[in-house]
Amino acid sequence: MPTAAKTAAIPAKPAGKRIRRTAEEARRLILDAAEKRLAQQGPEGLRLQDIARDIGISHPAILHHFESREGLVRALIARANNQLRDTMLAALGGGHTSADASDHIGHVFEALSDRGTARLLSWLLLTGRASENSPTHNIMGEIVEALQARRAEYAAEKGLPAPDKEDTLFMAMLTANAAFGEAIVGRQLAEAVGLDADGIKRFRNWFAKLLNEHWDGRN
Repeated sequence: MPTAAKTAAIPAKPAGKRIRRTAEEARRLILDAAEKRLAQQGPEGLRLQDIARDIGISHPAILHHFESREGLVRALIARANNQLRDTMLAALGGGHTSADASDHIGHVFEALSDRGTARLLSWLLLTGRASENSPTHNIMGEIVEALQARRAEYAAEKGLPAPDKEDTLFMAMLTANAAFGEAIVGRQLAEAVGLDADGIKRFRNWFAKLLNEHWDGRN
């Protein structure tokens, strides 16, 4: 056994250090945890106490960053809108191979369907929580304007007439509607016709190829 002197010489185990995060890091962790619960459980899974427990913080800490559950939902929607805009512009941007287009369309479905964002957006619309001036309503207009500009530029390079803007609007609507539909009823429909997870991926690839072939407006 160690003597008293030797025991006294053993340094005490330092106390665990408190993890210090910037406000931006804390908000990102909270949003990541909320997004994960949203994908697994839908809007009803967005309980602040559960989200706080998931990442080892206190319930008041979430309120400090987002003020309320509604504030957290608004922040989730804002992040989803940014992701949706970026992925749709990349997916429908033209000039890539069919494989590239498939990857980008996969990101659109991931942003809307796999992460549960479409279910959250639908819930906001059906319960009247999304106003006409919200980003949810305005994002498609921004996407259509940017897509039309890219399609017109591509057509000019190829010596073709610029596609009609309504055609661009329909492409954007078709992509969003397909992703929303998959999020809400698509997987049940796929199972009803015998498609497994790989079959759903093949549908996404087929859909991407369809849009890619229509890019210049001639098909």
